[in-house]
Amino acid sequence: MKTIRAAGNEDMESVFMMGYDAWGDKLAVQDYLNVCNESSKYKNGVWYVLVDTETNKLLSSLIVYTLKPSKGLVIKGIGSISTPPELRGKGYASILIKETIKELEEKEHCNLIFLYSDIDHIFYNKLNFKAIPTSKQKYKNSVCMYYSSTLEIETISYEVPAYF
Repeated sequence: MKTIRAAGNEDMESVFMMGYDAWGDKLAVQDYLNVCNESSKYKNGVWYVLVDTETNKLLSSLIVYTLKPSKGLVIKGIGSISTPPELRGKGYASILIKETIKELEEKEHCNLIFLYSDIDHIFYNKLNFKAIPTSKQKYKNSVCMYYSSTLEIETISYEVPAYF
C-alpha cells in the first residue's frame, strides 16, 4: 500500500537525499544536507512524500509552493520532484504528482499549477501538464508547464512564475 502525506521533520533527511544525485553538485553528503536544511527556498514550501506503508520507505517527494494569485485564481507551483535512482521507472513520481494535484484541488481549491520541467517534458504531458506558449517561456533549458482541470492558459491573465 502506498500513501501520500505532507513530510514531517523526521522525513527531511531522506527527502533531501532523494535529489542528491541531481542537485548535489559534488558536495559531500553532510554539506549537501546542510545546504538543504538552511535553504529558505525549501522552508517556504510544503513537502509531500509518497510512502510505502509496509516498510515506511519514502518512494518519491516533491515540494509545493503557493504562488502569487491572479484574478481570484489559487495558483501553486510544484518543484524538486525526486525519486531515488534505484526506484525510478516504477511510476512513483507519477502517483505522487497525481495525488498531490487531487489534494490541492480538493482541499485548497487550487485551479492552476505550474512546474518547470528539467527532464523531457513528455513525462509531464502524460500527467496532463501543457507547456505555456513559447513567447512566455523565461528559460532556455527549462520548460514552464501548467496543469488545470478547468482552465486553458490562453483564456486567463497570469504571471509566469520564476523558477522555483
